[in-house]
Amino acid sequence: MPGGNQDYTPRYDEYPSEEYPPDWQSRRQKVLCRDGFICQGCGVRSTRVDDVRFDVDHIVPKSDGGSHALENLQTLCPSCHAQKHSGNRRLGQRARKYKRRNRAPVVVRVVRLLLWPLRAVIGMTGGDETILDNYGRRLRVRSLAECASLPESRGVTVEVRVTELWDSNSDSVRQMGRIADGHTEARFVVWEGDGHSRLRPGRRYRLVGAKTNQYNGDFQLVVDGKTAIQSVRQ
Repeated sequence: MPGGNQDYTPRYDEYPSEEYPPDWQSRRQKVLCRDGFICQGCGVRSTRVDDVRFDVDHIVPKSDGGSHALENLQTLCPSCHAQKHSGNRRLGQRARKYKRRNRAPVVVRVVRLLLWPLRAVIGMTGGDETILDNYGRRLRVRSLAECASLPESRGVTVEVRVTELWDSNSDSVRQMGRIADGHTEARFVVWEGDGHSRLRPGRRYRLVGAKTNQYNGDFQLVVDGKTAIQSVRQ
């Protein structure tokens, strides 16, 4: 792995372009945190329920004289990194592995398909089923009732409709209100400063990696920097 474990220091901004500076790992972490662990290409965000291995890319490549300065570095997922450097075989292999990371082997998928009628008959469908989203993440979508029974600070994925929004006097709160999944309602809060767009009443959303929480004895979901928000068709 390139770079050492030294603390970040600006004096390495102009380190020889074909080499990584001794503070690369610290520099890399600064860029990931600055970008909110969000790919600057496709927008995929690392959440509590998945772990995206991001790359830190030189916007102006090292081979073209690009520096290691923070403003010349950006967070990219393996797919976007490989797309930018289309001739790099190593990055291409990593991107293909990344895209397939949550896909079961073909044989397993065929067996599951063949067994589906039997599973339906004996009542094995439902709670443990997962979905594959547009970013290749395999997600288990839970009901709000199930989430409410979990310990605090658990990462969960839910598909809900915003039923009500409330005003807040706190500068740290971007939005708060109630959500419902057709059977159960719950509170939610979106913290300020994590780059999320505002949720709209009546719209359906998939909250990926929201955090279970209690507020004055009531269950709520917290939407923060480790949560991805996806619009769901009505």
